[in-house]
Amino acid sequence: MNKADFLNELYAYLSPLPKKERLEIISDFREHFREGAADSKSEEQICRELGSPLECAAQYVGEEVFENFRKGRAKRKKLWTAAFVFNLIQAVISLPVTVALFAAALFMGVLFAFVIPAVSSAAFTVFGVSSTLAVLFLGIVTLLLSIDGIRDCIKNINK
Repeated sequence: MNKADFLNELYAYLSPLPKKERLEIISDFREHFREGAADSKSEEQICRELGSPLECAAQYVGEEVFENFRKGRAKRKKLWTAAFVFNLIQAVISLPVTVALFAAALFMGVLFAFVIPAVSSAAFTVFGVSSTLAVLFLGIVTLLLSIDGIRDCIKNINK
C-alpha cells in the first residue's frame, strides 16, 4: 500500500466524524509520512508501521464503528468474489468467441479485399471490410473488459 491509498482509505473509514476533524487526522498522518520519508523510509514501510487504515480509524471513531466496518468489509468481499467469478466466466467465454471473430474477420477481410472486388462495386468492398473490422473490434473490447473486471475484483477482494 502506498501513501495515497492509505490516506484515502483512512479518510473513508473516518466518515462518521465531522469533515474538519477528519482533515485534522489526515494532516497528522501526512506528517507521519513526511517524518518517515525524512528518515529514508519507503511509503510501504511507513504504512506497515502505522498499521491498517481501519485500525487507525478505529482509534478515532470507536470500537462499535470499527466492528460495523469489519462486517461491511466481509459483505463486500463476498460481493466482489461473486463479481470475480462472473467476470472470469465472461472472459473464458469471450476468449474463444474473440478468436472465432478474429478468424471470421480475417476470412471476410480476405474475401472482401481480393475475391469480391472482382465481381462487385468498391462501396460493397468498403462496407465488407469496415464491418469485418467492427466485429473484430467488438470481440477484443469484450475480452479486454472482462480482463479489466477481473483485475478490479482481485484488487477489491484483497482490500
